[in-house]
Amino acid sequence: MLQQLTVHNYTLVEQLQLDFREGMTAISGETGAGKSILLGALGLVLGNRSESGNVRSSASCADIHAVFELARLPVVKEYLAREHLNNDEDNNTCILRRVINTDGRSRGYINGRPVNMGSLRQLGRQLVNIHGQHEHQHLLSRDSHQQLLDAYGNYQTILQEVMQLSDRWQQLEQQAHKLQQGEALSIAEQQLLRYQIDELKQLALEPSELTQLEQEHKQRANADQLIQAVYSALAVDQDNAVDPRQQLQHWIQALDPFVDHSPKISAAVDMINSACIQIEESQHELQQFIDSFEQDPQRLHWLEQRLDQIYTIARKHRLAPELLLKQLASLQAQVQDNRHRQEKIERIRMQQQNITEAYNKVATELSRQRRQTACRLQQAVREQLCQLDMSQCKLELSLSQQHNNRLPPQGWDNVEILISTNPGQPPQPLTKIASGGELSRISLAIQVVIAQTSVNPTLIFDEVDVGIGGATAEIVGRLLAKLSHSCQLLCITHLPQVASQARQHLQVCKTSQGKMTRTHIKYLSHDQRIMEIARMLGGITLTEQTIAHAREMVGLDCRLHS
Repeated sequence: MLQQLTVHNYTLVEQLQLDFREGMTAISGETGAGKSILLGALGLVLGNRSESGNVRSSASCADIHAVFELARLPVVKEYLAREHLNNDEDNNTCILRRVINTDGRSRGYINGRPVNMGSLRQLGRQLVNIHGQHEHQHLLSRDSHQQLLDAYGNYQTILQEVMQLSDRWQQLEQQAHKLQQGEALSIAEQQLLRYQIDELKQLALEPSELTQLEQEHKQRANADQLIQAVYSALAVDQDNAVDPRQQLQHWIQALDPFVDHSPKISAAVDMINSACIQIEESQHELQQFIDSFEQDPQRLHWLEQRLDQIYTIARKHRLAPELLLKQLASLQAQVQDNRHRQEKIERIRMQQQNITEAYNKVATELSRQRRQTACRLQQAVREQLCQLDMSQCKLELSLSQQHNNRLPPQGWDNVEILISTNPGQPPQPLTKIASGGELSRISLAIQVVIAQTSVNPTLIFDEVDVGIGGATAEIVGRLLAKLSHSCQLLCITHLPQVASQARQHLQVCKTSQGKMTRTHIKYLSHDQRIMEIARMLGGITLTEQTIAHAREMVGLDCRLHS
């Protein structure tokens, strides 16, 4: 249960520390006094979203602590130990903390260890259950009807299994969808791919063939000019009868006697000898080229056809000719990938089939348990409605099956609350039958029933008695007081009939001093409680009769609790 709440610099609260007790605690105050601040602070420490406006004006940050007692919550203690978040000093106590900066950013802590907001929310759901003042409006949405039934049924294990199977099936469906999108394109292109691959295979282009073909074609296409150039290089000037080698030999003969006289002359003679050798070798290479070269028009024609074939296919693929081999490898990879894609889709469909079989089995069991739970919930709510002066009201939970191929995460069931407020009237949807006041009482009856099965040790009701008054309000107070025998219950209320049923009473008030406004919350003594109940009964001006009535209400309820 909630033992203590400490608040520093949160909205209008400068500093506040409240020690909570077992049983029912009423929280009241003037309209606008800030009763919701208590819930807001508690919600933040339980992981609700923070805002910059949460920090009190002129403060640098808001700091909120909540201390919970865990003696009757072994599951929570196991969770904290498993996550290494347990309280080393007291295993039966858990301290939650939230620090909020002026920019809205915040930090969360569990037993002094920093955690993310998800961890705070996960733990908070096991510690506190808050029933909001607009809960009756949620009944108008069919989506909430199944949530109410499941909350009462307490079959979270099987419901979680259904959700996990559905989630796994949806993930596989997304994978298959992506693969099928690719497959659709491949199917449209498969014929073209096969044609292109066959064409490139028939071309049978070797890795270095293109370079060799282009080089040979260049030679043969320019054969006349090439041979003429070679002959010209080999020819000897007949007029001067000058042979380059003879000229170089002449230089050697002239310089050779003096090689020992100068290193430079020696080096020059070596270079001239090397030049003679290179000239001789180059003349030999050119002569071999002339001797081996054959002008073959047919070979030239074949070269031109082969190159034209290569260039034509390259243009069809919009590629440079040297990239054709890479293109063949790429096309073959696409075909292989398409084959693998189909195999992957087949494997996914087999997995989905297995998941569907498991889902059908678990979802069928979930439906069975829901039907049983619906019968119990109908009867329990009817009993509460009788106490709320709605004995003629007949509530029915209608369960219908929805079957599709996508495995809904909540199972096959569609749940809808139907209501008949008058005898002989067939049950119809809430939106068609219930008035505002009736809807409030129906909602309260459902919430009280569901709260009785809640595993949370602390329940908070935020003005759930809206739209209720008179004798019915007194019955509501007694219902809540009875519920508080098995759990800690905090009730924000504007009804004296409800507040008077509480074991303890908190009053919220707001004061202004200059430009500063502060909200204060305090426990009321017996006499202070009587005056607060009188205020709730009669407003600002209190008469002796009103005070006497309040004293009677508090005294009566004290005798009932004793």
